[in-house]
Amino acid sequence: MFSPAIKIAADGSGGQMHMQPFFSRSIGLDNDGNPIPIVAGGRFVNRSIHRNYGGMMMRQEGNQSQSATNFFVGRFSQNIGDQNRIGSLLSIKNTVSGTNTTATLDGFLRINEAQSINAIMSYTHTSDRALNGFAGIAQYYNSTNHYKIWWTQSVVSKDFDPQMGFISRTDVIGTTPGLNYYYRGKLLPFKKIIRAFEPGFLPEFYWQTSSGKLIERTLNLWPIWLNFQNGAQFGYSVLPEYQKLLTAFTPLGLSIRPGEYNYFQQWIIFNTDPSKFINLAVDYRWGEYFNGKIRSADWKLQFAPIPHISLLGEWNRNHFIQVGETLTTSVVDLYIVQGRFAINPKLQMTGFYQRNSFDKSKSYYFRFSWEYAPLSYVHLIFNQGKMESVLHPVNNENHFIAKISWLKQL
Repeated sequence: MFSPAIKIAADGSGGQMHMQPFFSRSIGLDNDGNPIPIVAGGRFVNRSIHRNYGGMMMRQEGNQSQSATNFFVGRFSQNIGDQNRIGSLLSIKNTVSGTNTTATLDGFLRINEAQSINAIMSYTHTSDRALNGFAGIAQYYNSTNHYKIWWTQSVVSKDFDPQMGFISRTDVIGTTPGLNYYYRGKLLPFKKIIRAFEPGFLPEFYWQTSSGKLIERTLNLWPIWLNFQNGAQFGYSVLPEYQKLLTAFTPLGLSIRPGEYNYFQQWIIFNTDPSKFINLAVDYRWGEYFNGKIRSADWKLQFAPIPHISLLGEWNRNHFIQVGETLTTSVVDLYIVQGRFAINPKLQMTGFYQRNSFDKSKSYYFRFSWEYAPLSYVHLIFNQGKMESVLHPVNNENHFIAKISWLKQL
C-alpha cells in the first residue's frame, strides 16, 4: 500500500530530512528490531487511474519487553489532472499502555514540465504520555537539462512521534536550498572520456524549534563532479560544518560533550561502470570531527557475470582519532557480503551476511522467493543473529518465517 514520504534523493537534492508516516516494517518487530510473530491480519487495496485507497489491520504478539499490539492503517489518494495528486493517511498503534495516532495530508503539484511542489503535513497524538506533535515538509524543485534547483522547508515539533513511521529528527526547523549544474557544452575537455561536468552546492541549516537557536550548519560544496562516457563517476566535496550539541553525543561508544564545534572535512566518491560484470565503488571522507579527527571509508566490490547472479562485498571503516571527552582513538569495521541467485524472474534466492567489530555482532539472512501467480508469492526466510554486550556476553537469536500472499484482482 502506497505511503506518502519525503525521502533523501540519490543525488543529494532536497536535503537530508526524511519523513515517512508509515512503513510496513514497523509491524512484526519490537523496539529493538527483533522479530515478533503476527497473530492475524488482513489487507485490502484498490487501485485505478483516478484514485487509490486501501486499509490494513494486524495483530502482533507480545514479548518480555512489550505487550501485544494492534495496528491499523488506512490510505486514500486522488489524482487531479494528469500529474497532480492529493492524499491522506491514518495510522493507529494500540497497546495496553495507550494509543499512538498519526494523521497525514500530502500532495504533489506539477506547475509545469520543469517545476513541481511536494508537501506533507502530519499530526501525532500519544495517549499514554498526553503528547501532541506536528511535522510539515514542503519541497520546491526546478529541474531542467542544464540545472536542478530546490528549496526544502521543514518544521518538526519536539513531541512529534509517528510510531508506525519514521522522521529523521525532531524539534527542528530545517532550511535546505541547493543547486546542481549540468554542463555538457563545447568547452568540456576530453569529451571522448568525460560526458558531463556537474558541480553542486547543497547547504543545510537547522534551528531548534523550542529555542529558535541555530544548532547545525553544513555548507556542502561539490566543485568537482564528473560523469564519464563509460558510466563511471568521480566527485570531490568540501564540507565546513557547525554543530551545537545540546546534549552529549555518543557515536559508536565515544562520548562527546555538549558545546559548539566548527570543523572541516573533505569527501571523495568514485565508482566504475555499474553495468559491467565487475564494478567498484569507493566513498572516502577525512578531516576534523568535533574535537578530533576522522577517516571514514566505504568500499564496495560487485561481481555480476550474468543477470541471474550478483555478489557484493562491502567493507566500511570508521577511524576516530583523539575524539570525545577521553580523546579516544579507535577503529570500527563493518563487513557485509550479499548475493542474489535467480533461476528466472519468478524464482530466486537472496542472502546476506554482516559482521560489526563494535559489538562483535554477526547476522545471517536468507530468503527464498517464488512468484507462483501474478503478484502472489511464497517467501521462506531464515535469519540468525549473534551479539556480545556487557549484560549478555553472547546473545544468539534464530528465526524462521514462512509467508504466503495471494492477490486477486476484482
